[in-house]
Amino acid sequence: MSEIFQQPLDISQIIAAPGFEEVEGYAPLPLRNLTAGWDVPFDVYLKIKKKEKVKPQFVKCCERGEVFQEDWYEKLLKMQIPCVYVSLEEVERVMQYLHHNLELTLVDDTQTDLEKGLRVCDATYMWTLNFFSTEEARTGEQVKLGLQFLDTLFEVIRGDRQNILYLMEIRQHSFRLYTHCLNVCLLGLAFTSYLGWNLEKIRGFGLGSLIHDIGLIRTPQAILEKKGTLTEEEMSKVKRHPIDGFRMVQAFVHLRWEALQMVLQHHENGDGSGYPEGLKTTAIHPWARVLRILDSYEAMTAERPWRPAMEPKEALWIMRNEWEKSKLFDQNYLKTFIKFLASK
Repeated sequence: MSEIFQQPLDISQIIAAPGFEEVEGYAPLPLRNLTAGWDVPFDVYLKIKKKEKVKPQFVKCCERGEVFQEDWYEKLLKMQIPCVYVSLEEVERVMQYLHHNLELTLVDDTQTDLEKGLRVCDATYMWTLNFFSTEEARTGEQVKLGLQFLDTLFEVIRGDRQNILYLMEIRQHSFRLYTHCLNVCLLGLAFTSYLGWNLEKIRGFGLGSLIHDIGLIRTPQAILEKKGTLTEEEMSKVKRHPIDGFRMVQAFVHLRWEALQMVLQHHENGDGSGYPEGLKTTAIHPWARVLRILDSYEAMTAERPWRPAMEPKEALWIMRNEWEKSKLFDQNYLKTFIKFLASK
């Protein structure tokens, strides 16, 4: 029996909003993924800020192998706590648990497509976290599992593309790297479907967009978290991430060549001002040109610690203005993307 649930819990002391937990060795897990009355194969934590402590602490609320009691679940729901936390050392166990639960959720007729989509997103998020943070997890089998998640996600949402925008809204409360990649992936699945691509191209593009920023794990966390302007030296380190990412994933046989170009070229600009190679439009792979648009749009419309999220219309106005001034984006894809969003 967990002692923490036997004590009075003060909502003001429980910090549910995810931040940079990865630095401290933890990752958020939405509460909806825990099945009350079932045993949990990993330790579960709450993020708690005590008055006498400067920093929040991660307090274990359920031991590995212990049943997560229904009254615990109801207590957290009543307090409107949206997520618990897990140790990064147990991400593999968490992913297996989510994968098993997902199979049950997908055949549950009481669940809406949006609810199923959220569960697939949660599992895909954990896959991305594992793939980025654990070198041992970057195997061909894990790439195949990622493709399975993308196939499932596409099947769940293909009937109503509006669900993708809802899913993004729900997940945009966090600016973490993995959430950004997942949101870009969601946009990519919807937009490439709108473009009329076949399923194999869509899933290949989806996987490429999901891992496009993997090279950033080689960038010092202090730089990624910095709220002010980056120095030239700091910016040079950031600009290495496309090459670093390409080298990290180029050997995977299940990753299409086009997806590798997405990882390498997603910061190239049509006018040659991008990086790492300063390519112009015709030399940039079409998949990378599409990703450049999606990546920019998601980054602008998601909240950041140093600024609020932009409205979609404002982001599109800026992107169109950038194209008119410097031909930053592919003109045809940008026009089609604007039409795609207008059709929602």
